[in-house]
Amino acid sequence: MSSKDVVVVVKLEEVDTSVASLDILLISTAGAKDVKTYTDPEDIAKDYTAESAVYKKAKVMMGQGKAKPTPASLIKKVKVVGFAEPESPEALVNAIKTFQDKDNDWYMFLTDQHEDAYIKALAAFAADSEPSEAELTAGVEDHRKFYFAETDNKELKLTDRRTVVIYTGNLDEQAEAAWIGSVGPWYPQSVTWKFKMPVGVSVPNLKESELTILEENHVNWVTNEYKKNYIKNGCCADGEWIDTILGGDWIAKTMREKLYNIFTSNETIPYTDAGFTIVAAGVFETLDQAADYGIIATDPESGAGVYNVSVPKRSAATDQQAALRQMPDIPWEAQLAGAVHGVKISGTLKVTLN
Repeated sequence: MSSKDVVVVVKLEEVDTSVASLDILLISTAGAKDVKTYTDPEDIAKDYTAESAVYKKAKVMMGQGKAKPTPASLIKKVKVVGFAEPESPEALVNAIKTFQDKDNDWYMFLTDQHEDAYIKALAAFAADSEPSEAELTAGVEDHRKFYFAETDNKELKLTDRRTVVIYTGNLDEQAEAAWIGSVGPWYPQSVTWKFKMPVGVSVPNLKESELTILEENHVNWVTNEYKKNYIKNGCCADGEWIDTILGGDWIAKTMREKLYNIFTSNETIPYTDAGFTIVAAGVFETLDQAADYGIIATDPESGAGVYNVSVPKRSAATDQQAALRQMPDIPWEAQLAGAVHGVKISGTLKVTLN
């Protein structure tokens, strides 16, 4: 066959139709069952019964179409796994860690346990899930978790950053699940978790002294102020804002994904100024996207994200770094969009050009 003199190749641009969403895991302790992804709560009822907590949580979580303000969409899928009834809070944590060896592709989690001891153990597990810089450097994978819990204890006190607790006078309302369903659909767009009113959650009857304790312990609850019902305060157990944790975790996850995409889509990245610039593009792209999502602040005049990235030069690399193909660190700093008093988020990118 002879070659053609004219060859026309038409290729449509690939459009990314994926939608970022929260990876949610519901944990049942009423009996061992394999993990399964559900898009309809009624299918959960068939596997776990309509009286199970995981069914009730999924139903209220996926049914927040009339929450105030109206969410961007709805939570459309959840994972559910069943564990045997644990003998202790520590046993439940160990069961979760064992499950992680099989399936660690989840982020936000809830359980059917609401006793103080279980909440404290699970909060500690969530706090420990975020690896330190030393652990990351040593090769530990980053599979950080975010725990939501409901309690009927007006005096429960925790100090864990990666845990959110909401007080309710009726545990059967599944307040934490309803709250996630009313705010979670905006993810990864940064929105405050305060002032949201989920469907099916009532205002608890609380004395002024009890409200003071909840406030001091950074426990959330549904308040009624000037005839307006909404959740207060949108914070984690240590007082940090929920959207701040979500935003920081999103940046870490997205920056890591972009860097791996850069490495796997290039034949090689030279150990030069130009090569360092190729790697740094993943940092800039992530922070620009974070600005678009409202995670980090934007300049009111230019609209650009308020951040600084220090891209190193080849001349800054040591002989040892060059021999190991270890790029000098790329430190960055960004202004959080919802921050008060100039709070900033910062990080350091460490990569090996290999």
